[in-house]
Amino acid sequence: MTKENIIIAALRLFVTRGYKSVSLIDVANAVGITKGGIYHYFSSKDDLLQVGMHYLLERLEAKYTELLSDKNSIREVLNALLVEKTLERYAKELLGVEGECRVDCAHFVIELMNKFPDIQERMEQGRMVACAAFAQKIKQAMELGEIKRGLDSYAVAAAIMAAANGQLSLGRSFQSQEMRSRMLESIWRLVTT
Repeated sequence: MTKENIIIAALRLFVTRGYKSVSLIDVANAVGITKGGIYHYFSSKDDLLQVGMHYLLERLEAKYTELLSDKNSIREVLNALLVEKTLERYAKELLGVEGECRVDCAHFVIELMNKFPDIQERMEQGRMVACAAFAQKIKQAMELGEIKRGLDSYAVAAAIMAAANGQLSLGRSFQSQEMRSRMLESIWRLVTT
């Protein structure tokens, strides 16, 4: 059993059941070790969560960087973020979460931020780096003529990121493939005409 297996199992439980309702015994049972086995790597449930969140954020940031690579056009990036929900799918695959995640992610994140200000700071830093990288991709797309020139690339990147993240908070009716595709088409028209 590795430290990474413990982290993944713990995050899966925290996300699907909520942080407060998961004990270290629950994590140990999910991994097939004793509670003492967890203490070999982590000093507490809080320590496990903090290490786990940093682990998850690092992987999501790497995936985001890959998405923004030169091999993907700006249209492909928008499709991946808004329609395909590539980052959300990747996180679910990484954590082994199948089907719909039944936890209110907004409340989970608020719980984390209130209890762990360093996680909030780390998430904000990650968003700033991601937004800057996305803004660079948008600037490049303007230079290549893929989208219209003269846009504030950083503001456009922030708006698109907000739209992608905001879909979750708006509820089920905004989660359909049709609605996500409509959002993509509308944003595309805004940046190309």
